[in-house]
Amino acid sequence: MWLLKRLEKKKALFQRHLLKNRKRLLEEDAKKAASLPNTEESAEKKTTTRRRSRKKTDKLEDKSMSVEPSDADELQYSIASEGQQELDLDEHEGEDISYTYSWPPLVCCFGAAQHSFIPSGRPANRLIDHEIHERNKGMLWHPSKFVRAPGGSASSVAVALTSLGGRVAFMGKLGDDEYGQSMLYHLNLHGVQTRSIKLDEEIATAVSHMKISRRGDLKMTCVKPCAEDSFLAKEINVDVLKEATMFYFNSTALLDPNMRFTTMQAVKAFRKLGGVVFFDLNLPMPLWHSSEETKAFIQQAWNSADVVEVTKKELEFLCGIQPSEKFDTEDNDKSKFTHYAPELVKPLWHENLKVLFMTNGTSKIHYYTEEVNGSVHGMEDAPITPFTGDMSASGDAIVAALMRMLTVQPHLITDKSYLEHMSKYAINCGVIDQWMLARIRGFPPRDSMEGRPTGYGSTRSISERDYRSYRSFTASNQ
Repeated sequence: MWLLKRLEKKKALFQRHLLKNRKRLLEEDAKKAASLPNTEESAEKKTTTRRRSRKKTDKLEDKSMSVEPSDADELQYSIASEGQQELDLDEHEGEDISYTYSWPPLVCCFGAAQHSFIPSGRPANRLIDHEIHERNKGMLWHPSKFVRAPGGSASSVAVALTSLGGRVAFMGKLGDDEYGQSMLYHLNLHGVQTRSIKLDEEIATAVSHMKISRRGDLKMTCVKPCAEDSFLAKEINVDVLKEATMFYFNSTALLDPNMRFTTMQAVKAFRKLGGVVFFDLNLPMPLWHSSEETKAFIQQAWNSADVVEVTKKELEFLCGIQPSEKFDTEDNDKSKFTHYAPELVKPLWHENLKVLFMTNGTSKIHYYTEEVNGSVHGMEDAPITPFTGDMSASGDAIVAALMRMLTVQPHLITDKSYLEHMSKYAINCGVIDQWMLARIRGFPPRDSMEGRPTGYGSTRSISERDYRSYRSFTASNQ
């Protein structure tokens, strides 16, 4: 029922836009007619103009829906940003061009695109064979080597979704520098639409260095200010919002006040157009000032989402549950995979929320709706190459797989059997993504081919192809 209401609301909005277009065309014709001299020739031109306008308006009437126009419910946000104006959809009115949209439905991924430098190896708090990791001498708690990874949460999900056969448009801002051009090329190379990306010559593309401590805490150093935080509401591509059926964003877009305002304006406009909002919490606690501030900002985004994905730790943080697990690869206690009762999750529910996913890597995925809930067991093995122990690569693939299944069958969003099928598909995608990442990052660079850090601390990456090519090249020249 909620999906039918959304479709009716969207049809009503298109009807209202068409009626406004008809009125505007008639007013323009009247102005043109008044400005022409009163002669027979001008009268003929006037008649011709009127006939064309009638044909155009009649054509618009034929395409319109048989639904009475009604105003969409607007969301209220207590957000203020200096020097920014709210997004007005009336300024971007146009004809209904939905017949030109192709399959599968378009997804808009909104947020950050940056270059991250991640540790080349890290232990994981997952269901793994810890003896394998104990034997790996190349895996360090405090690595001296980093891998350059173009991404960012939103752009990485966009790339993962295109690899699953989805249609994705990324919306955000990049600096017109080496990192920005590299990121733009990276997105285009993987089939992500970049028509809604803005380039800024005056500000640098975001760069971050990440480290994992022995206790599993995330340590991140970011370059601020950066281009991703300077994206303005007036730079939002409304045509992409009109075409898309799902809008993805996460909490990293709420860190900066300016970006927070732009994000919520985009969400507000997308809900007005009748789309489905997917909120990926993705909560890096060290980047926030306090837990109270975090909950306050998250609440605004949470209440506007139709689908939410959280990790086990994030759900425990929001519900005030004391985590029982320890960061120890040998500790595979059953409490790590507990399926929380719906009563504990109920305080997070609101009228717009249709389904809540809780993930724990590829080990287990939990799902909650108003009527049903359950979980699906998965699997998690050590990567096939020894140099990397990164078990976090599955997150973007899991989210992308869930979005892929939701966009092609939106009417089954609360069906229990389809939710289980969706979770199994997401787990398989996450496991495969780990294997693929292991083959890309799983070979250490040789000492003679290591690059020296330059500029913002760029570090040379090494792939399997580079490793084997260099190996054969040196062997042939010796």
